[in-house]
Amino acid sequence: MKLYCLLFFLFSFTFIFPQKIISDKKKAFHTCSTASCKITNSITISEYYLELDQIEEAQKWLNHSKKLLLINPNNEQQYAVNSLQSELFYYSGLYQFGLHEAQKAIVLAKDSLRLSNAFLIEGINFYEIGKIAKAEKSFHKAKKHFPVKPDSHYRRYQINKEYIYNDIAQLKIKTQQLDSAYIYNKKAYVFAKNLNDKRCIANVERTFGELFLKQSNKDSAEFYFKKSIATSLNSRIYDTAILGYGNLMECVSGEPQKIKYYFDKGQKLIEHHNVNAAFQKLFYEQSLARFQSLPDKSLLLSTQEKLLEIEKNINKNGNLYIQNITDQYINSENKLLQAKINELDKQKNIQILQLLTTLFFGLILVLVIVIIRRKNKLQKQILDQKNEISKDLHDDIGSELSSILINSNLLKNYDPNDKQKVLIDKISNTSSEISQRLNAFIWSLNTDNNNVQNFSEYVKQYAYKFLEGTHIKLLFSNEIESISTKILNGNARKNLFFSIKEILNNTLKHSDADKVMFTISAVDKKEFLIVIEDNGKGMQETNKFGNGLINIKKRITNLGGSISIKSNNGLKISIKVPF
Repeated sequence: MKLYCLLFFLFSFTFIFPQKIISDKKKAFHTCSTASCKITNSITISEYYLELDQIEEAQKWLNHSKKLLLINPNNEQQYAVNSLQSELFYYSGLYQFGLHEAQKAIVLAKDSLRLSNAFLIEGINFYEIGKIAKAEKSFHKAKKHFPVKPDSHYRRYQINKEYIYNDIAQLKIKTQQLDSAYIYNKKAYVFAKNLNDKRCIANVERTFGELFLKQSNKDSAEFYFKKSIATSLNSRIYDTAILGYGNLMECVSGEPQKIKYYFDKGQKLIEHHNVNAAFQKLFYEQSLARFQSLPDKSLLLSTQEKLLEIEKNINKNGNLYIQNITDQYINSENKLLQAKINELDKQKNIQILQLLTTLFFGLILVLVIVIIRRKNKLQKQILDQKNEISKDLHDDIGSELSSILINSNLLKNYDPNDKQKVLIDKISNTSSEISQRLNAFIWSLNTDNNNVQNFSEYVKQYAYKFLEGTHIKLLFSNEIESISTKILNGNARKNLFFSIKEILNNTLKHSDADKVMFTISAVDKKEFLIVIEDNGKGMQETNKFGNGLINIKKRITNLGGSISIKSNNGLKISIKVPF
């Protein structure tokens, strides 16, 4: 379940005539005489559109800020862009990208309020990708850095303690620490009441309802859910109200008339008010769980159709965001290229002047040739990087998202049966593969992961997770103390990871092994060795790698490494790679 107390704590006055404020800010944007003024106004417009749940418009205006910041860098404005972009990714279900933007905001935060806010955004993205322990650490960092006296001059994100405490309470519910959840939520209630923060009051009341529901105290749970709905409707906070109706359906499970009554209430809110797709999806998912037990399947089918339509729109927005990420990367690389070209031109002018002074005309010609070659080499590197990223995003993510959509649409034509289960399994497997590839892609781009120690930890976690629940036992070891800080660039990490992934996949499918020994060790300070050995039947005609082995050899060769394969009482694959 999402952590919704955080999501709308934009500065407090945004509820007052937001459309008029947007109109005024647009006029101010177009009359600005400086880039800084335009950036400030476009960020503000984006924030107001987010408050109105108009995500596409919010992204469009945020993109204006990004383009201007490429020309006129400013760390304070860049922080606002990163934190706001993290939220927009969060709403689109792109939690890994949202996490990346939040972590960039943490680096840029120059005071405790901004730092507290950035850690809070980092925490909700960790929560959504299932990294509960890391989410809890981020929330506690947000609590630790929250200032005693917040600086009120900064209008972006006036976060208060109730947001932090309520999110921690919801996380404690997730981990079944109900007593601790009650304590944190009670504190959040006190803070929210003191500040008369209606949105967070409603969220805290709903959290109390979830706590009592977990304890099977349905009367108290129903009381707090209804109280949360009343608070929400009185303050025209319709997204929180709709979640309350979903919770009430869970409270009256087994009572078809009440379930339908609360469902109709939620439907009317969606029909008459602008409710974000993320909240609509959660409401319909809650409804679907209740409709499974009803004899009348018409509501079940219509709710499935609504969920499919919402998923379709989310996938469509996801593709647009991915394309936007690609465009941002290309723009950033073009900026770096232009800076390098400007630097080279400056050096060229200085050197030409020196050479003209000394009349060494021959050296001028050599210098020009060297500069031209350097420019061409730099342009080729930029182009190769751009093409590789575009190919990965289009071929891998694009095609598999299409597969999800096709299989999802097929579900509309079937009652729950074996055939539908097969389709659901396909969707689950494809989604898992997309998530893993997306994680590996972002991980390969992040320079914080560029040493052998981080690489070893990453593949270790992947291998254990991959073989978890299978008949194969993994024995992982490393001997990398002497090379733990050695640098591996993103290309090397990505190619090594996909090679290891292919080997483990083949072992699981074809080896008949019950044990795999996975070792990473230092050969010397110039190269290291990866050995994957199983106790299976070895490589035979029926279980050859085929194209997988060819691809692995190409990847390792491109890295300047070597690969050795021995088949004797099992299969042993050794990969040696230079730094």
